[in-house]
Amino acid sequence: MELNIHSKIKNNLTYFINTEKIPHIIFHGPSGSGKRDILNWFIDKIYKSNKEHIKSFVMYVNCAHIKGIRFIRDELKFFAKINIQHKQGIIFKSIILFNADKLTVDAQSALRRCIEQFSHTTRFFIIIENKEKLLNPILSRFCNIFVSYPNINNEYINLHLYKKKQPKLDNKRLTYIKNLIYNKKIKLNDMNKISTKLYNKGYSGFDLIHFVEQDINIKMDVKYHYLIYFDKIRKQFKNEKLFMNTILYFIFMRKQIL
Repeated sequence: MELNIHSKIKNNLTYFINTEKIPHIIFHGPSGSGKRDILNWFIDKIYKSNKEHIKSFVMYVNCAHIKGIRFIRDELKFFAKINIQHKQGIIFKSIILFNADKLTVDAQSALRRCIEQFSHTTRFFIIIENKEKLLNPILSRFCNIFVSYPNINNEYINLHLYKKKQPKLDNKRLTYIKNLIYNKKIKLNDMNKISTKLYNKGYSGFDLIHFVEQDINIKMDVKYHYLIYFDKIRKQFKNEKLFMNTILYFIFMRKQIL
């Protein structure tokens, strides 16, 4: 069930869409506050739930995984340069940056120049916990939106912990994961694609853990070894997608836990 949270932020974002005056935006706040959920909702509204447009005109970048200034100069600029056919009803492309604080100072400077150069065709959205780790010239070019822990039943809640306490995956979400994983033989280089697809649709490592709990294809003794191990290591991961990659690795590439 979708939570009715962050209404004020969503109202402000809706105003940006309705007036066609969408700025570059930094969503900042503590882990588990719902920053990524808000941004996914926003992107869906901008591109009117058109999956093909989102696939073509939205670029997701996890800055914790890239090598720095070369990526900014090459791949990110290449995407930003792509022309938009206005007859498709698309106003701009979107580049979404996770963990932008992991960029080096030189890479952040290159990012600032890229933002300046392509603002007429591209919007940049950053998700970060502490915006003070970004250079001031970047901060000055963005609308800053602080995302606090949502108030659920008169209590401020960390959504990561809240989702962990919720009932197991509903059948629809369980089936989606199952079809994605079991439709073809998993190879090592498939894992990042699968975890990225799940991550961008709002799934988490906890969802994969719940999937393991309910998966009849995994023997019971192996299953509980996995679950104990996943619970043991999860606090070591600050990157959710990397945690999801690790779960997939142990399910499909390891026959036993060392």
